[in-house]
Amino acid sequence: MKNTYLQANLVSLNRINVLLFTSIALPNNPVFFLEKDGDKVIKLKINRHTSSAAVNIYDLEMSENFEYGHSYSVVLEGFNRIAVDVSDSTDFPDFDKNFYYDGDDLGAIYSKEETKFALWAPLASEVRLKLDINGVHSYYRMVRGDKGVFRLTLKGDLLNAKYHYLVTNSGATTETNDPWGRGVSFNSEWSAVVDIEQIKNIKNIKPEKKIARNADAIVYEASIRDFTEDKNTNIVNKGKFLGLTEEGRTTKGGHPAGLDYLKYLGITHLQILPVMDFFGNDDKDITKSYNWGYNPISFFAVEGSYSTKPEDPMNRLIEFKTMVETLHKNNIRVVMDVVYNHLYEFMYTSFEKVVPHYFYRRRANGLQACASGCGDDFASEKLMARKAILESLKYFTEVFDIDGYRFDLMGLMDIDTVNQGFAICKNIKDDVIFYGEGWNMGIELPFEKKACSENADKMPGIGFFNDMYRDILRGGNFHDSIHTKGFVGGNFDNNGYIEYLFKGCTTDSPVKHRFLDFNQSLNYVECHDNNTLYDKLTFSNGREDQNTLLKRVEFANKMVILSFGIGFIHMGQEIGLSKSGLDNTYNVIKVNNMDWKLVDERFDMVERLASIIFFRQKMVSYFPNEKFDDIPKLFKIDYWHNGMLALIADNEAKLYPYKKILILYNPTLDKKTYELDEYYQLLVDVKSKGENIMMKNGMIAPLSIQILFLKKE
Repeated sequence: MKNTYLQANLVSLNRINVLLFTSIALPNNPVFFLEKDGDKVIKLKINRHTSSAAVNIYDLEMSENFEYGHSYSVVLEGFNRIAVDVSDSTDFPDFDKNFYYDGDDLGAIYSKEETKFALWAPLASEVRLKLDINGVHSYYRMVRGDKGVFRLTLKGDLLNAKYHYLVTNSGATTETNDPWGRGVSFNSEWSAVVDIEQIKNIKNIKPEKKIARNADAIVYEASIRDFTEDKNTNIVNKGKFLGLTEEGRTTKGGHPAGLDYLKYLGITHLQILPVMDFFGNDDKDITKSYNWGYNPISFFAVEGSYSTKPEDPMNRLIEFKTMVETLHKNNIRVVMDVVYNHLYEFMYTSFEKVVPHYFYRRRANGLQACASGCGDDFASEKLMARKAILESLKYFTEVFDIDGYRFDLMGLMDIDTVNQGFAICKNIKDDVIFYGEGWNMGIELPFEKKACSENADKMPGIGFFNDMYRDILRGGNFHDSIHTKGFVGGNFDNNGYIEYLFKGCTTDSPVKHRFLDFNQSLNYVECHDNNTLYDKLTFSNGREDQNTLLKRVEFANKMVILSFGIGFIHMGQEIGLSKSGLDNTYNVIKVNNMDWKLVDERFDMVERLASIIFFRQKMVSYFPNEKFDDIPKLFKIDYWHNGMLALIADNEAKLYPYKKILILYNPTLDKKTYELDEYYQLLVDVKSKGENIMMKNGMIAPLSIQILFLKKE
C-alpha cells in the first residue's frame, strides 16, 4: 500500500508489537486480528498505543501463547496483512533451554538403503527439502518434531546427491545449504550427501613418536596450497591435499621437498591453515584467486580447491583423510587451524538463514558484533552454537583422525566451549593438543567468560600464542612499531625478561606469571599473520646486510626451539623467507608460497634448524631424575659482563650424571670468548651439528647459541 509501512514483531510469547507508518487516517478504535496458519483468527487486545505524526506503535496481547512451528500474520482492516517476525525471540530468556537439542543426527545421515535428513530450525513454520539428482529437482516436506528439529527419510542410495533446504521463517522462504552438512558440491553451491562411514574405514595410523604433553610439540605452520605450489619441485599434486602424500620428492637442487622436507626437519606437528570450507578460492581454477581460508562458510564441510576432483563431494574427504594418515605414517601429527569465532558475511550463511538472529552476537544497539574485524562474531556461548562447534571438533577428530586444533581469535570464544571441546577430543585421542590466539577482544562477551590468555588459569592444558614472547624477541609487530627492534634485533633493554620467556612465562619475576605451566605457552616470533621475521628485520635493522639479517633469523629460531613450551615455526621462517615486505597477505596470489629455490640456496640454515630440533627432542633424557614439567625450575640466568647470557642448571642431584648444564647466548654482532672452570662437552653448535667437543676456553660466534654439559667424573 502506497505511503504505508507495517511491521509486526513477537516480543514475548503472548505479545506482539506493531509499527505502522501511514498517511491514511486510522479509525479511533482499530481492531487487530491474528491469523494462525492462514485460517484460525485470534483477536488481539491493544495494551498500549503511542503515536507521533504518521508513526503508530501498538503493543498487542494475544489470548493464547504463541506456538513455534506455525505461521502467524497480523491483520488490520484496510491494510495488507503482515507476517509476524519471530527472529528476536531467540533472545527470550528460556529459548536455549526450551530448544536445545542434544541428539547427534543433525545433517544428512547416509546408508545405501536410505538417507535421513535432520535440521534444527525452531523458528520455522515449514521446511522442505530440495533434492537435485543429475539436474532434476524434487521437493519433499519435512516433519517438525521435538526441539524444533525437522526430519525426513528418503529411501534409496543417494550418495553424492545434492540438496538444499527451503526454510520458511516469519513468512519468508529462504533456500540454503545445510549448516550441519558434511558434504558440499562444486564451489559449495549445494550441500551433498556423503558416506562418512567410508571415510572412517580409511585406516587410522598412530605416529610412533609419543607426545606426552603440549611442550613435546614442535609445530610447523603451512598452507596446503602454499607449501607445494611452487614450480621448483617435482611434486605432482601441487597445491592439493595429495601433494603432501608424495614421498621421495625433491627440489631442483636435489634436496627433500614436501613431505620429505617435513620429515627432515624433525617437526612433530604440521599446522595447516584452514581447510574447513571457505569463501575466496575458485574450486575450478585456483590460479584466479587466493585466500588463506579465514572466511569460513561451514564448520563441517572440507574445502574443495585442495581436492583433485572438487566436483565429486566424496573425493575431497577421501584425499584429506589420506593426507592425514600419510603424515601419521611418517611420524607427523596434524593440527587444524579452525575458525569458529566468525563466519563470512553472516546474512548469507546457512546458520543465519535457518535460524535468524540466533547464531551471532549482537551489540546493545541491535547491530551485529564484529570484534574480529573479518566477519560477524559467532555466539559460542549459546547452546546450539556451542553444539555446532563441539560436534565439528568431535567430527574431525573421530572421522579424520586430527591431532590438534589451533583456534583463530580464541579470545572471542567462551571458556566453557573451548574447555568442553578439549575434554571431548581428549576422550577420543589422549595426546590431542589445543591452542589458540588468546587476544582479549570485543565487549559483548563478559571478560570472565572469554577464552583469552588473561584467563589461562581457567583453561588448564590449553595453549596460547605468547605475544609477550613474540614482541620482546622480535620487536614491534604492527605498522606503528615495525621499526622498533627486539632482542634478536639488538635491543637489550628487556634482557631481564629472557629467563621469564625461556621458562614459558611461568615465573613471577620480573612480572606475574602468565600461564599455569609452560605447556600453555606457544613460543613464536613469526606466523602467517603480519610480516615474516626476515621482513620485519629489514624494517628495524634495515642498514644491515642480508647475511647479518639471516643470522638474526637463525638466532631467533634457536631461541624458540630451546625455550620451554610449544615450539612454533612458520613455513619458510627457517630460511628467512620474505613476503616482499607485505604483512596481511591473506588474498595475495603467490607471495605466500614456499620458495623451494631458496631452500636450495640456504639449505645449511635448514640443516641447523633440524639439528637444534633434534637436540630439543632429546632434551628430556638429560634430566633423568626430574619430572619434565619441573625442568625449567633448574635453570637460572646469569648476565655475563661481555654481553653474553648464560642459562645455568647446576643442581647435581637433579642432573646426574651431569654436574652442570650451560646454554650460552651471544646476541651481539661480535664474537665472544669465555673461560670455564672445567672442561665441558659442547653438544650443539652451528658447525659441529651434535658432535662431541670438549672445551674449557671457548669462543662463540656472533648471534649464536652454544649448549655445554659438565659431566660427573
